[in-house]
This record gives sequence, structure tokens and C-alpha cells, in this order.
Amino acid sequence: MKIDKSLEVNFIRTIQKVRSERTTKEEQLIRERNQNIERQFEWTPAVNKKLIVLNEKLLQQEKRVFNQYRLIDKHCKSMVSNNQINDYNINIKISYWNNEHYIQYDESVEGNPFYESMDDFMVFQKNIREYDQEPHNEHHDRAPLPEVNHCYSFHSLYDHNPDLTWFDINNIDEVWIELKVDYQFFTKIDF
Repeated sequence: MKIDKSLEVNFIRTIQKVRSERTTKEEQLIRERNQNIERQFEWTPAVNKKLIVLNEKLLQQEKRVFNQYRLIDKHCKSMVSNNQINDYNINIKISYWNNEHYIQYDESVEGNPFYESMDDFMVFQKNIREYDQEPHNEHHDRAPLPEVNHCYSFHSLYDHNPDLTWFDINNIDEVWIELKVDYQFFTKIDF
């Protein structure tokens, strides 16, 4: 694959910004880079195998996060009912790492994820007792690998993250998932 170094450097630096902080020019450069990559990307048996493994690993992590999320949520509800806190938020942040490709173009990626996103798969799981493995690729025309059930995080990568191409998703070699809890304390000032 022939990669335009300038586009790749701009892409790496830009996707590490929050979308709302990007300029129109930066968004244009992402689209230009991604079109260039998509024209050259080849689906091979090795790519299929890697993406199936990624989906399986994300599914395993979703199950782990599901259990911890439920415990944290239960504890937070108890804290609210006991007036220890007024409210809370639980967010899921997923960081995607690659220790080979992106570092060739931007050394600042070393030791850092090349892409981060906030995920909301727990929104669909919040009020259930057992983790729901419902596939997220049925009825989706663009979904690759129709022979496997896509977990929500994998589906989110290709369907809800327009910054990433299949090349980028295939480059993922490590995933970190963080549960972020915000305890909220507030009071009214009446006089």
C-alpha cells in the first residue's frame, strides 16, 4: 500500500483531537486520507481472521465491563440513596493502540493510543441482568464478516467512527477500556 506521508501525519494528529475541536480543513484532510487508503485496502483471509479475533476480544472485554459497570452502578445508586452523593455518571472510554504503523509517521503516538472514543454499549445493556450478545450486524448492508455476530464495540468501530477505515481497524493491536465515574455533589443556595 502506498501511503501519503503528509496525509498520514495530518490524519494521526487530527484524529487525536476531539471532533468538535477540529477545523474544517482537518476534517477535509481526514476524508482525503481515508479515500486514498480505502482505494488501496485489500480484504484478504489474514484481514478477515484478524478482524474476527478483534471482534472476539472486544466481546470478551464488553462482558467484563458489563459486570463491573453493574457493580459500580449498584454502588452509586446506594450512595445516592444514602445521601453520600447527589448523582453520578458512568462513562466508557475505549483507547485503540497500534505499536507499529502510526509511530512511523508521528513519534508522539509512542506510548499513546492512536484513537480514543466514548462508547455507549452499556446503554443497551443497562437494565438487564445478563450480558446480551445480540448481534449488531444483522440488517446492516455494509457490515463485513456476516458469518460472525458483531459485538457492539466492533460494530461501533466501523459504523459510528467515520474517522477510521478498515485499514485502521485492522491495525488495532491493543484495546484499553476505562470506566470513568463522576460523583456529583450539588446544593441550592437559598436565602
